[in-house]
Amino acid sequence: MKKEQFNTWLSSKVEFQAKITIGACVAMACLGLLAFLLQGGLLYLALSAGYGSRLLAATIVLAVFGGMGLYIFRTAPRTLCDGRHKLQIDDNTVTIRVAPTMSSVWTYAIGSLESDQSIPERILGIMMVVPRMFWTASYVFNRIDEVRQINVANCGKVLRLLLKKSERVDATAIALKWHQLNLPRTLRQVSLIDGVVFLTKDGVGLSLAKRFTDTLEKDLHGDSRQASSASPFDGE
Repeated sequence: MKKEQFNTWLSSKVEFQAKITIGACVAMACLGLLAFLLQGGLLYLALSAGYGSRLLAATIVLAVFGGMGLYIFRTAPRTLCDGRHKLQIDDNTVTIRVAPTMSSVWTYAIGSLESDQSIPERILGIMMVVPRMFWTASYVFNRIDEVRQINVANCGKVLRLLLKKSERVDATAIALKWHQLNLPRTLRQVSLIDGVVFLTKDGVGLSLAKRFTDTLEKDLHGDSRQASSASPFDGE
């Protein structure tokens, strides 16, 4: 595959992924608002009926959700954050940052689904959905700009290498192949692209999920089942 052809496809993929990220941000904000209206409304009705004071009920509701929001906004950045990995390249130690996948982001927003939780833990987990959704929406909002700023030319080099190898490629091999490449910045941007898998056992390595190559073949040939048996990734 020609470099220009692949980079054109990658530009379209990045643009589409930015739109998907915007959709996820809006969805999380809407779900957080809906959960707040449902949970806060029920709590307000129960408290106003119990205490006979709407003002007191509203104050308690705001205090409860405010406290949970403060807790989430203080702890979430330590939970949902980039993975950091050290690489030894020549005589230098380089830190590689790997962004969480969007599936991990959604998992954090929704919360734990473990079945062995006690009833109070489940109730608290459900209540925490509201601040988690709002914080995650703000996190994804910042991610939109990061996706839009992906350097297609540099990331395309790495992805085309992964396509040619069709196996794990160590980050050190990428650094040795392109000495002038800003490895931490490029790999951080590569980690934002859907379908790229980072392997951190025995160093940092990269590979591609099957959905990445399937999407590429489908976009190139219309129907991957009708594609030729020759790999479209062998050419330069």
